[in-house]
Amino acid sequence: MQEIILYAVLALIVGAMLFSVLGKNVGYGGDDEAPEDFSKALGSNLKPEPSKLAFKYEGPGAQGLALIHKADPDFTVAKFLDGAKQAYSMILEAFADGDKDTLQMLLNPEVYKAYEAAIDERAAKGLRQTTDLARLIDAKIVNANRSGKTGRIDVLYDAELATAILNEDGEVVDGDLETLSRVKEVWGYERTLGAKNPNWILCSVEPHETLNGDDDGPDHSPDHPA
Repeated sequence: MQEIILYAVLALIVGAMLFSVLGKNVGYGGDDEAPEDFSKALGSNLKPEPSKLAFKYEGPGAQGLALIHKADPDFTVAKFLDGAKQAYSMILEAFADGDKDTLQMLLNPEVYKAYEAAIDERAAKGLRQTTDLARLIDAKIVNANRSGKTGRIDVLYDAELATAILNEDGEVVDGDLETLSRVKEVWGYERTLGAKNPNWILCSVEPHETLNGDDDGPDHSPDHPA
């Protein structure tokens, strides 16, 4: 009986010592409060936000892209190229359809004037254009730079497409929708970095190169040198 009492007294003493050293917040269950700065307790085990990761890119225009990322930490090459591929298709289609509203959203004022003039000239002659983007083979960055808050990225497109001009009766007067042309062009995009509008705007189209040797067909987009 005396041994049982002795063990009980020792247990109380040890428990009191632990409580005095560790306090109530030994665990995080029940009514105990967790540490206020839980993230510091985890330290390096927390994954940093994507925007905080170091920018890594070793392709063409790497230095300019790093400067763009520095001004806009949410910028990524993958996300930009996804948008650039969509823009290429949308702009080709809008130009062929004479969709000025869409073009005005995707082009800077100077480039838009060139597209608008070509559309108006086509309409004045009673002509319409059809462009079939059969395949976008590749879209890759070839240059990039930043000037102040403005970023610019040049993209080389490699595509197969067919373009034709039709009259009011639907007859083909130029081009051939049955023949694909392999076309390479460099389109320049610009954006005010940090602006609420996330869109990159087309600011130049360098003269295209057709790889099938036929340069006599209708142009699918007005060339606008940088």
